[in-house]
Amino acid sequence: MGRELNKKTRYFYELNFIRGIACLLVVMVHVTARNYHLNDQNFNWLTLFLNQVARYGTPFFAILSGFLLYNQAIKKGFNFKKFVASRFTKIVIPFLIWSFLYLLVKQYKFPWLEGGASVKDFLVLFSLGDSYYHLYFIVVVIQFYLLFPILQLAKTKNSMLALTIIAFFINYFFMRQPVDTGNETFNLFIQDRSSIFKWIFYFIFGGLLVYFWEPLVKWIEENVKFTILLGAISLCFVIYEYNTFGFFSSTRIANLFHMPLLLVVLVGIYYAMGRWEKIRSYILELGDLSMGIYLVHPMVLYVMQNYTAELLTKTRWIPLAFLITVLSSILLVKIINKIPFGQFVVTVAAPKKVKYQEVQRKAS
Repeated sequence: MGRELNKKTRYFYELNFIRGIACLLVVMVHVTARNYHLNDQNFNWLTLFLNQVARYGTPFFAILSGFLLYNQAIKKGFNFKKFVASRFTKIVIPFLIWSFLYLLVKQYKFPWLEGGASVKDFLVLFSLGDSYYHLYFIVVVIQFYLLFPILQLAKTKNSMLALTIIAFFINYFFMRQPVDTGNETFNLFIQDRSSIFKWIFYFIFGGLLVYFWEPLVKWIEENVKFTILLGAISLCFVIYEYNTFGFFSSTRIANLFHMPLLLVVLVGIYYAMGRWEKIRSYILELGDLSMGIYLVHPMVLYVMQNYTAELLTKTRWIPLAFLITVLSSILLVKIINKIPFGQFVVTVAAPKKVKYQEVQRKAS
């Protein structure tokens, strides 16, 4: 591990697989959440199970974002102008567009309309990502991007390790107890779920993984069955946890310990699915569309709730509602991506020319 990292970059198929799974998890959370609200805020055993085991999607996105940004900065260097241009077009512009679109869906009273909200309330709502329930995480990502030009200066293995430990404790304390600054507005920003302080560990941990990824992946390939067993044990703990302490959100202290383990489990599942290459390739392709799907799927759910509410109300229809939401979101993203300037509305990763399969490395 003391050797200099290989400066060549490769396409991380296992990470794109995790991104595809994370996308499916986020959609499942929101499908079951609609079911919860349509049933007078009640879960049954199945919808509770699906909602809780899917709560790891957004932390996975944070880890992947940190990994890919640090991997680029460590191996190819950091170009500030290119970074700003890329993040602005791929993240900030789509966030602005969809924030306004969802506010229109909610029939929000903009400040410039008669009887509209105050400018301050509008700016606070917009800045917290409260235009719609899922946009808060895009605000989290943007905050990390604002910090990254400084954070990327600490990109040696030892400095990344120290930064990860610091980020862990920052995350822990901000999740454990709200920090009171004495200023109501400032408190709102640092105590909200969109505060970077409740997510910073995942991003930095992703960066730390750059230095350990190749040996870690090699170990997982050689111990796939063991990682699947770890996944089964983790699932039992999750079920015990929410049945004992009640259902939880993505911003909870236990996730600081769950996420590194679950990352290993999903990489193990990626290699275990080598015998089902077709299904695995679909998940990999889903990873390319994940950002777009994340932005548009609540719109699909909104339409579904207004026209086919029974699909979301009845438990027996939840799998079908989930499938319709995913497929409709994929179709919508692809249609938007084809129109002029569609790339500014939804972000779609460029598909690789190489076939979606990872050549099994021989054990050395």
